[in-house]
Amino acid sequence: MKILRFWLGLYAFVGFQLGWTLRPFFGAPGEPFQIFRDNQDNFYLTIINLITSLLGLK
Repeated sequence: MKILRFWLGLYAFVGFQLGWTLRPFFGAPGEPFQIFRDNQDNFYLTIINLITSLLGLK
């Protein structure tokens, strides 16, 4: 059971970053079509920056 939980956690960790990396290819309804967009930070740095700005630490 521990191996299954570790495996699921690892896949979630990698899946979040993969989804963040592939988001320019899914597009957004309000934005014009672009094959490549600026690659911002990774998912985890964006979440940390969001939390620090919400808490007023930055």
